[in-house]
Amino acid sequence: MPARQSPASRRWRMLQTLSVTTALAGLLSACGVHPRPYTLASPEQKSEFPEIQWCGTLRLPGKWLDDTPVGGLSDIGWDQDESLLYAVSDRGWLHRLRLAFRHGELVGAKALNTYTLRDETDVSLRGALSDAEGLQLLRANNDRRGDSRLVISFEQQPRVEHFLPSGLAVSEPFTPMGARGAAPNNGMEALTLHPEYGMLAGLEATPEGMSEGMTRIFSLDDKHEWSYPLASDTGSSLTAMEMLPDGDMLMLERAFSPPFPLVISLRRAHLGEPGTQAEVRTLARLSSGDGWSLDNFEGLTHLEGNRFLMISDDNFSSFQTTLLSCFAVIEPEAFTAESAPE
Repeated sequence: MPARQSPASRRWRMLQTLSVTTALAGLLSACGVHPRPYTLASPEQKSEFPEIQWCGTLRLPGKWLDDTPVGGLSDIGWDQDESLLYAVSDRGWLHRLRLAFRHGELVGAKALNTYTLRDETDVSLRGALSDAEGLQLLRANNDRRGDSRLVISFEQQPRVEHFLPSGLAVSEPFTPMGARGAAPNNGMEALTLHPEYGMLAGLEATPEGMSEGMTRIFSLDDKHEWSYPLASDTGSSLTAMEMLPDGDMLMLERAFSPPFPLVISLRRAHLGEPGTQAEVRTLARLSSGDGWSLDNFEGLTHLEGNRFLMISDDNFSSFQTTLLSCFAVIEPEAFTAESAPE
């Protein structure tokens, strides 16, 4: 016959059980707020595009440990001097993350701070004013810490503004002439800093006055413009662009037009003389119809060398995910030499 427990002993065991249960629940809950590895495609599928070499993909949680929501991330920017990744959402949030790499592979991401984007009077941007879409960092790779600036483009009320890393605006908003003719939800999605032409922007879709399937790349100082031919997939739109080390541009396009598959295109563009059409070549066409496990990729940033990150916008939908993916653009001669027989 088992020994009879005293009331005090029973209370102690109940407290122990409750403590273990609470700790376990906390651990299980924490599992849902940490990034997890994610597989975009099989090695065989990835090998079909030898100019793109993948270096890890993470699935980000729906919220950080402090319950800050994670979603609607429309663009990212890498601060080389600070080793920080910035991410902006179309609801006016600015996230700062620390990334972890192991043997060149992206294996982790930790949220450091989240701010609201605010105007020059320190008032948070709300509603249509908060629809941040494009992000480009300035002075983020000059071996000087603490002087970075963020250039952000907005779509519903089209304009460009400069911000501190804390999310505070430090310039008057302006709307470049190149944004003319854009539909309310097809504006300045793409930003990059060109070594010759300065800050460039790209419109997401064909603006009024241009031929269908064409869009516009332009300098924010209103001095230069180019036409850009979008990929042929139905509904393909320009969502981000970054400079390649050789002076060409890496373009990110997304085509989502049900019932057609979701298609993400990585393309190389060369800008000739202003006023001409960009020369474009597709490096990789990733299609959900071919077995790629994709989401709404629309943000892009340059890490260093030939390595880049792209991020997807889950639209705060439970049916979508936020994916952060690392890849390198391999020069044709590099992979040709590697694959050549000895």
